[in-house]
Amino acid sequence: MAPMVFPWYLLSPQQGYWGEFSLKGIEIEVKTPEKDVFPGSPVGIPPYFWGRGLRNHFEKLIGWKLRQPSFPIHAGYMEARSLIGNGTVADLERLSIQARDAVAEIFRGIEDVSATSSLGEAKPPSSPESGPTSVQLRLSSDLERWKEDQHAAGNILPPKGAGLGQASDKVLRAFGAADWPEAMKTNGALFGCGIADLFIGAADAPSMFSNYVTDMAFYYEHGYNHVFPSLEPLLQRGLADPRALRTPGGRERRDAVGVGKRYIQEKIALEERHKTHMINRSARLSRRTAQIIYLSESSVLGMAAEAIARGFDPGAIVSDLIFSSPGTDVIDVGSDLVNSEVINSFLNVTDITDTGVVSEDILRKVYDAYAAAGARMLTQRWHEPTVRMCTILYTWHFQNDRHMFFRRALLGWPKARKTPARPQCEADLDEVFDKEYRTTGVCRPLDPKYACNGEDVCDHVRHFLDRSQEEQLLRKLWWVLVLDPLEYVKGGQVDERREYDLAEGSRLQMAELYSRGLVLEMCWLIAHANHHAWQVNYLFEAAMFGSILDGGTLAGKLDRQEESSSG
Repeated sequence: MAPMVFPWYLLSPQQGYWGEFSLKGIEIEVKTPEKDVFPGSPVGIPPYFWGRGLRNHFEKLIGWKLRQPSFPIHAGYMEARSLIGNGTVADLERLSIQARDAVAEIFRGIEDVSATSSLGEAKPPSSPESGPTSVQLRLSSDLERWKEDQHAAGNILPPKGAGLGQASDKVLRAFGAADWPEAMKTNGALFGCGIADLFIGAADAPSMFSNYVTDMAFYYEHGYNHVFPSLEPLLQRGLADPRALRTPGGRERRDAVGVGKRYIQEKIALEERHKTHMINRSARLSRRTAQIIYLSESSVLGMAAEAIARGFDPGAIVSDLIFSSPGTDVIDVGSDLVNSEVINSFLNVTDITDTGVVSEDILRKVYDAYAAAGARMLTQRWHEPTVRMCTILYTWHFQNDRHMFFRRALLGWPKARKTPARPQCEADLDEVFDKEYRTTGVCRPLDPKYACNGEDVCDHVRHFLDRSQEEQLLRKLWWVLVLDPLEYVKGGQVDERREYDLAEGSRLQMAELYSRGLVLEMCWLIAHANHHAWQVNYLFEAAMFGSILDGGTLAGKLDRQEESSSG
């Protein structure tokens, strides 16, 4: 009898396609926490490396199709569910094409207004549902006066960074990433799509590395392709990875990355052409069109395609990607007014585009709407793949050498609320906004199992730490993510060295915990820190108001590395 020969993709994960890069640092053993560590005792948490195990290998060997795991279908998310249909790559492409058409229509309107030299006289249509267009915005007299007073006192927000700073040697050693491609070793990439993919897991370590490679398409939006000439060939190599293509959802992920990249590149071309005419302008959208655009704005369609192919709820997954827009835009409101960005999910809301006035009261209404829309995701569904991506937006803001989160929060702290929301609220996006994309004020108290008591170290965090095997390390993570930033922000004194130490301390702590396999613990703790930033300590609200103090250095420019600036 001939000896049994195993297919190449069942060989040691360290061999093969990515052999020139060390993957030992991400070949971790993820610990299984005690059952009662997390509030609500979540079910349906998949294995970290879901392609492992003799059963999976045997099924591949004899040609059986892996049985799709059963994950919960959640209540709600109705409009997102109606948009995505069956959740196939074809559905994502259909929505991406609609997003590209809508964005092109917005820019055609900007072009028409510019051609007639009537920038200040352009009037929006009678209803956002009659089609996307752009409107001129201005700060309310009160906010404009506050901005002038703060600038006169020297409280000026510097321009956003390029996000190109390399991770420290300590961080790279902790992840075993010292020999990885240069573009993947920036703080912006490693603690953005990189840590998201490391939190989500994959079929195996080589496929996880490959997934990170394909998600580098996100950074075309930041101009990485002008700085790292090897990025495009690297991306194409990731998309063609034969091992990853054979994993559950691997082909769908890579096909969807191509869909998302086309959206990114078309939008970039439009922005380059019209950037000098986009100052103080914002897109006026219906709720449906906004969600279609924000889905593609996430720039991580591949994550959604893979998760849906693996059996996760398509409506919830799409809702997560849509939420990544306010999850990013909340700290960019003031900057995007002047930085030639017309797609900001706060400034697109009809409460603002109806009048063209950005006021403190309306910003709070929009903020509360998005805070409610993200609450169920962050407190109940924190373990699902695309929620893990949304979760790390909180840490990415102060780790990416770009957003200057601590400075924004410090400058805006005087305007942020100082007491936790009572009650903490939740609702779907299609409940907090009506069809014309106006705030409704609708929200429900968060399920008592998931609403914490609102203290800086709340009852849920105490419960979590008391039952965790690595209490001291996890306690330190909560300190560097929540308590230390709060102390700095409340102090009111700008200290660049302190800001660097806060960011680097969080990077090192997350890298250390990852190397110890504490992935699920980090996912929950960072998700809860994210929830605190929205509804408990209001660090996101502080950063939102701090962004109003943008000094305008990038007025008429794009907040990315541009081709003419490279070299």
